[in-house]
Amino acid sequence: MYHSLKFYDTLSRFGLDSAMRNAGAVIAALSGGADSVCLLFHLMHWCADNGVQLAAAHVNHGIRGNDADRDEDFCRETCGKLQIPLYVHRENVPELARRTGRGLEETARGVRYAFFEELAARSVPGAVIATAHNADDHLETVLFHLLRGSGTRGLTGIDPLRDGRYLRPLLCDTSAEIRRWCADNGIPYVTDATNADTDYTRNFIRHRLVPPMEQIAENPQKAVLRMSTLLRQDNDFLEQTAAQYVPDGAVSMDRKTLAALHPAIASRVVRTLCTNAVHGRRGAASPEEIHIREILRLAASDLPETSYSLPGGLRFRADRHTVRVVTDEKNAALPAKNDGIVFTYPDDGDVFENERYVIKFSHENHRNNVQEEENIYKLFICRTFCFDKIKSVLHIRYRRTGDTCVIGGMTRRVKKLFIDRKLTAEEKSSLPLILSGDEILWIPLFRPRDGVLAEEGEPGLIIAFYEKKTH
Repeated sequence: MYHSLKFYDTLSRFGLDSAMRNAGAVIAALSGGADSVCLLFHLMHWCADNGVQLAAAHVNHGIRGNDADRDEDFCRETCGKLQIPLYVHRENVPELARRTGRGLEETARGVRYAFFEELAARSVPGAVIATAHNADDHLETVLFHLLRGSGTRGLTGIDPLRDGRYLRPLLCDTSAEIRRWCADNGIPYVTDATNADTDYTRNFIRHRLVPPMEQIAENPQKAVLRMSTLLRQDNDFLEQTAAQYVPDGAVSMDRKTLAALHPAIASRVVRTLCTNAVHGRRGAASPEEIHIREILRLAASDLPETSYSLPGGLRFRADRHTVRVVTDEKNAALPAKNDGIVFTYPDDGDVFENERYVIKFSHENHRNNVQEEENIYKLFICRTFCFDKIKSVLHIRYRRTGDTCVIGGMTRRVKKLFIDRKLTAEEKSSLPLILSGDEILWIPLFRPRDGVLAEEGEPGLIIAFYEKKTH
């Protein structure tokens, strides 16, 4: 059987072969698609040659009805013919997503990795886990992070080896090369019809953004892989430098030392303090750039004592000498919110973004881009505000106790508005408020403040509000 040379090169280049030999067992994530089937065949031969135990794992997400059952049957049949043990988990992901208030893709991913972890702990003890992420997946991930304004770490994309136990042996092979390998070797696989559905963010990137790139660069997948490899080296050096300031497990450090660090190092120090505070808990929320920027501002300020709420039920605290990150039990179930000003227009630009929402300011009519935006975001709301009725500088912050807004001739309490709309705790905490001076101009998802919308012929400012599909 023909073997992909890049598969073996990837194993040796990134130490994946050593990880499998040391573990003595590997679990192959098997969806039934071309990538995962190709991975399974390559691992079958490599494991047989190296005396490593091989098993496969399939998750039926209950999303695609009969097609999902077809995929499960295909995986059972394939593993039966190859005499490879197969572990199957069935989950009603749509129902679970509804109950938890999380996005479908996010929920499905969480279910898969929880199942892999359980298998590695009980059924195939100590096994490493191989997934079929390829060069196309890596390109899409980098583009997604890039469009979110990611830093160096996000642009490294998918790691070939994560946490010493998640392996991506096909990361240097493109999707086209993998499908060609299956065709050349007569290897059957199933096709997921939802891969063509551009309502999913990753599919939109794959089908709408990548093709134009391929007209500019012959192989953007390989170019981005090279870039990510170089950035991973740079990021590793910065991480190692930052680690010198934070002993293992530390959640506190000298305040003046943090304030004096270069931002590239200081930001990583803050992330490490947060990671230590949650004891490296998988899936724990991490601070975004806006949180880190505020922490560093507070650390360098003249305030003798201060604190700041962070994602994942954490709180940053500082006294005259020390900064620390502690568990904030009172807000443990809520995402972070900032009681101060988090964004000022136009000083901070014309786009505000947090983990759930995006707000865009423009003098031009966003409605020209409605169709395109609707393909990317879950929700789109656009309002035109009269310049002459905006009394002061516009800024964005999160809700505070006692907030009110005049809507429909009545002064309405923001807390009551949120309760009446039955917003979740996450939505309440992350929904941004747009203010003109001290007055709330607009709470997206609700009507704007009375008397501020532009009438025909009046000069206006367009404010567009989006809800991300990832939630």
